[in-house]
Amino acid sequence: MKNTKNIYELLNHLDINLEHYAQEELDDMEKQKLKKAFRGNRNRISNAKKIGTVAVALLMALGFFTQTNWGKAVYAATESKLAEISYSIGEALGIERNIKPYASVVDQVVESNGVEMKLTDVIIDKDELILSIITNTNKPVVEGVNFDYDIFINGKQIRNYGATGSSGPIDDSQTRFFSAYAVNIDGIDTTENVNTKVVLKNLTYYTGNAATEKVKGEWEFEFAANGSELMANTYALGLDYSFNIGPEKYTLHEFRYNPVNQKIFGKVQDRSGRSYEIDLRGRDNLGNEVEFFLTSVSGEDLVFKYQNLDGDLSDKITSITLTPYAAKLPEKSGKTSDEWEQVGEAFTIFLKQ
Repeated sequence: MKNTKNIYELLNHLDINLEHYAQEELDDMEKQKLKKAFRGNRNRISNAKKIGTVAVALLMALGFFTQTNWGKAVYAATESKLAEISYSIGEALGIERNIKPYASVVDQVVESNGVEMKLTDVIIDKDELILSIITNTNKPVVEGVNFDYDIFINGKQIRNYGATGSSGPIDDSQTRFFSAYAVNIDGIDTTENVNTKVVLKNLTYYTGNAATEKVKGEWEFEFAANGSELMANTYALGLDYSFNIGPEKYTLHEFRYNPVNQKIFGKVQDRSGRSYEIDLRGRDNLGNEVEFFLTSVSGEDLVFKYQNLDGDLSDKITSITLTPYAAKLPEKSGKTSDEWEQVGEAFTIFLKQ
């Protein structure tokens, strides 16, 4: 975590999956946008969070949604190169502990304009929908892929959402890439099944030297899932800690943690119009380095998310001591400031055991 200096983060094993080979449900899937993605590789996460400064702002400011008929779902092994390949949410996010009990397996493959996409599995973590997607471009790609998306829950379009995640190649083929997205779905009751439709569209290839190619297509997936099991293993601790950056007052009021996510929630008052990268850095009681980075700002609401560059937050710890650091973001496009300064005193969070 030593190289972590940025703010927003935009959320390989081969598994043989035989259960879908016999399905040929092409007609049933005749129907019907994952705002710009993030980085080319999860291992470059600390150098790529800056991308989210623009991307998350766009995600929260824009809400264009369309619904059209298109494409087909492909399940037959002879028709799909992705049918036998899986890349789970845990692998995509670098989570080492077993989180399969909280994931709903989808394993749907859709082809559009020569490009296949597979939604492997999903997790609902209270106010967050996490998706794991594999893309087969069927042509060499140098740096990775992006695509837009629309999300519909219980028949309603989700608007003004933010997203975090990671992406990168799953092998050395230069044609197969994973993407993991964590989309904010705050305000939706996720204790019961939510019927969800994800429509990916407008794929962009990054072919090197800032060159891109685009594929106009739509890839639609439908599934039902809920977050009841993960919620049963989620703990929330009240916090009462504040620090100031100039005239702005930041207050942290809750630490929420479970096997999938560890987040700190807060609010900011008296906004000055300046934007800051903010990290909460420190160690747990076992001496492990710990860092939470500011992953989203929506109005007064803030969310800091644990960054597992050095591995999962240990299940054996009893406390975490953190100190806030901040750096100004540029008012115009350009290099992000490397001038970090401590902006508050250390504070300790004592975990439930």
